[in-house]
Amino acid sequence: MSKKIKYSIIIILTIITYIISLMFYINYKVETNYLEKIKTIKEIKTNKVGLVLWAWVKNWQPSDIYKDRLTQAINAYKNNKIKVILISWDNWNNQYDEITPAKNYLYNNNVNKEDIFLDYAWFDTYDSLYRAKEIFQIKELTIFTQEFHLKRALYICDWLKIDCMWVKTDLHIYKNSKYYSLREFFSRFKAFLNINLKSKPKFLWEKINLNWKSNYE
Repeated sequence: MSKKIKYSIIIILTIITYIISLMFYINYKVETNYLEKIKTIKEIKTNKVGLVLWAWVKNWQPSDIYKDRLTQAINAYKNNKIKVILISWDNWNNQYDEITPAKNYLYNNNVNKEDIFLDYAWFDTYDSLYRAKEIFQIKELTIFTQEFHLKRALYICDWLKIDCMWVKTDLHIYKNSKYYSLREFFSRFKAFLNINLKSKPKFLWEKINLNWKSNYE
């Protein structure tokens, strides 16, 4: 084996080792830095906006994970801890409708239509929070999602300078929980790259004022 090939292998292995080490470091920082912000509905201060981050729907019904996020947002709404609910939605496929089951679930549980706002261009958590600040002009936010996801959301909020807190929505033991934890390991590193590369969402359009008429359709 030539010296050139040996040096190339050493460089490649060094880069791989650095990236893996960085991934573990980012996950450690995210995992340990946001424990103190876990709140119950009674503990949180009143915020105008509650953001329900997207999750899958199945057979025109929110999945257990999504339903628990929506349910906790409804509970906060009914306890006057939030005034409006913003739903983020993945609109990548016109054949897959996530927003209708979610908004119907809110409406059927006595959330007023005028208090439901929809974000139609959610592709990941980074995009959703970036758009919450830039499109919906949100400076303070209460996030509703499960613990495995929340810490990454708060990490992104810190960079965006959004004053946010969370309500833990783990109301069940979920299938594939080990998969979600593994996926989160890589998603946190992706968020780190988004932040440090100062990425922007694919879609940024006109601003929506949450004091205006709801875009519930």
